[in-house]
Amino acid sequence: MWKIASRIKQFIYFLTLKERSPRRLSLSCCLGIYIAFSPFVGFHTIMIFFFSWFFKLNPSVTFTSSYLLNNPWTMLPLYVTDYLFGDWFLRFFLGNNFLTLNPSWMSWINQPLIHYTGIKGVSFWSFMVGGNLLGIIVSVILYPILTVFFRIIMQTNNGPCE
Repeated sequence: MWKIASRIKQFIYFLTLKERSPRRLSLSCCLGIYIAFSPFVGFHTIMIFFFSWFFKLNPSVTFTSSYLLNNPWTMLPLYVTDYLFGDWFLRFFLGNNFLTLNPSWMSWINQPLIHYTGIKGVSFWSFMVGGNLLGIIVSVILYPILTVFFRIIMQTNNGPCE
């Protein structure tokens, strides 16, 4: 267990010291965090490479930060959190039940959910709004924290940074 943690720490230091700008490094990390929370299931890898190229960010940092958060072990809790946050947000701020606005194909998903789990009425819009909003909120909160963190790491290891 300790060997795995040590290897992960070495890998993070390697990625940190390879990049010269703490601002760019934290932007890459925050983009990966947004993509991890993103409700666009199946498009995460495409989003990582496209947005890294489009914004000229470090794709390896974006990929690592995204898949450290969203992997097979954390996928279900992450998507449940996305859904619950979106459902709370839509009910609290808009005060409406968005089940009536579901696309027609959601009944194809809701019927087996009701049959096998007893979960009634999954809202497509709660998932979409929750995933995007939570990803943006977490990324915006973590950006200044990560910038300071990476600046400290870079200054202690190889002098002043950009």
